[in-house]
Amino acid sequence: MSAELRDLVQLNKPHIRAAAEVLSRAFRDYSLLQYSFADESKRERIARYFFWLNLHYGIRYGEAYAASPNLEGVAVWIPSESHPVTFWRLIRFVPLSVIFGFGRYGGGRMKHPGEHMDAVHTRLAPFKHWFLQTIGVDPQFQGKGYAGKLLRPMLSRIDEEGLACYLETLDERNVLLYEHFGFRVVEKSTIPETELTNWAMLREVQ
Repeated sequence: MSAELRDLVQLNKPHIRAAAEVLSRAFRDYSLLQYSFADESKRERIARYFFWLNLHYGIRYGEAYAASPNLEGVAVWIPSESHPVTFWRLIRFVPLSVIFGFGRYGGGRMKHPGEHMDAVHTRLAPFKHWFLQTIGVDPQFQGKGYAGKLLRPMLSRIDEEGLACYLETLDERNVLLYEHFGFRVVEKSTIPETELTNWAMLREVQ
């Protein structure tokens, strides 16, 4: 692990519940969750399962970091060989209670947008790369530099590895932030049968 990454906290299973709460608060108004769950209470419940699932998968197949032991912000990175998420990988390493809970509370509503985004990802980045699957900062700490603290060390390592980095966002307000860190929009698309817009962004080999 590089010196910069050592300034972060690498997450493991005992961190998952607390990290999922951070991400649930950070993504409270995220377009995908709002589109899939108009009811706020249902949205909060499914968000916990969604991020539990993402964190379990990310810790097993990739790397996840927090800005500090206080978990002001969390980032999950997946190597391209572990994307897209497959059912068999999920059931091998994600607790069944999380998978069933995600399905029980309506996770299937997110399947169609997710499939579109996965297909775009596969088409635009068919080469070896890292995928910034999730990054979120607890609302009370937003605007204080924690996103940059989470991004810079891993991007520096990715540069050293000579690889590109891919991400996607459904919120236009995030595009400028990612552009600041060297990403560029490679495709903007409307997810069919929805009003959701997906910005696919790539940070090319530096």
